[in-house]
Amino acid sequence: MRSRNFDRVEKLFQKCLIKVLNIDLWRCYLSYIKETKISLANFREKMAQAYDFALEKIGIDIQSYPIWNDYVQFLKNVEAIGSYAENQKITAVRRIYQKGVVNPMTSIEAFWKDYITYEQNINQMIAEKMIADRSKDYMNARRVAKEFEAVTRGLNRNAPAVPPQTTADEVKQVELWRKYIQWEKSNPLKTEDISLVIKRVVFAYEQCILCLGHHPDVWYEYASYLDEKSKWMGEKGDMNQQKTLQDDVSTIYDRATSSLLSTNVLLNFAYADFEESRNRKEESIKIYEKLLNIQTPGFDPTLSYIQYMKFRRRTESIATARSVFKRAREDARCGHEIYTAAALMEYYCNKDANVTSKIFELGLKKFGHSPDFILSYIDYLSHLNEENNIRVLFERVLTTGALPPEKSL
Repeated sequence: MRSRNFDRVEKLFQKCLIKVLNIDLWRCYLSYIKETKISLANFREKMAQAYDFALEKIGIDIQSYPIWNDYVQFLKNVEAIGSYAENQKITAVRRIYQKGVVNPMTSIEAFWKDYITYEQNINQMIAEKMIADRSKDYMNARRVAKEFEAVTRGLNRNAPAVPPQTTADEVKQVELWRKYIQWEKSNPLKTEDISLVIKRVVFAYEQCILCLGHHPDVWYEYASYLDEKSKWMGEKGDMNQQKTLQDDVSTIYDRATSSLLSTNVLLNFAYADFEESRNRKEESIKIYEKLLNIQTPGFDPTLSYIQYMKFRRRTESIATARSVFKRAREDARCGHEIYTAAALMEYYCNKDANVTSKIFELGLKKFGHSPDFILSYIDYLSHLNEENNIRVLFERVLTTGALPPEKSL
């Protein structure tokens, strides 16, 4: 902005504004619009749109008083010629005041006093009724603002998002974020409007992710909360709201798994399960395929293959599940667990003990040095109650020399 590279500024805002619900960033955006668009013929219109947009997105922030106040002052300074224009101006100012005085924020008392003065200056008679109508909601919002300050005391809302360090300070911050989110879920405003409660909880999670974006459990709880609310909306018969919330869940999972936590299997599996529950099989396949294509050194795809194999069996057939198992066998990074999972799937789902034994034998050739795999094979045989075969297996693995002495114990 200082270098007057306005094209770049606009691109930056397009990239970050919606994603970063930070009050300072949004105030910076409003200052930018005010400074750069003032020469335009439709400046007042542009500015009002920018304020409305900001209040829609970040107006429920506890620190949003300066934006509400600036908007009111901006509207008051608009020149109105003629009684029609004057009435429109009064309506516009009143609308912002009335929305603001019921919104919990710091300095809400100052905003309320300004509103009373404004109404009294227009019409003493109407003012009393207007103020009486809003008084109860204002007192409620003021109480919640005080509670908010108590709940979030010590919370660092400007901490940068870094991978979990588990330091004492970080643990304390995580605890405070959880406390704040839980408080929003408890509906402190005691409102009947469920969509307002959801909006406030979503805002709390978005604030939290700015600081704890590398914590997968936060993303997972965020998505689960909206999923739960979407089911609730479905039970109430509000299908449009249900679909909107479901799309939001998808977006949250997508944001997490395509940015900071692309290799996190918990979030990828939860995302795939969620899409499967919506009968969007192709989406789930894409998620699993993306996981299997991760080439990060040290990434173990075994569990991803197991989940994918079970998914293909559930949604298609045992034949497609076998093709996933074949791929896993050819992937050098895969562990022995895939053999156990494939064998037991054949036994329980396909009722074929013959194929199961062949898979265990196949695994034994490759993982004869792994006591964990051998024990899972022994477990299976004891489940079948085949004493002779168990004895033979013990003899084989303990005499081939594939197991080092310390592991053979």
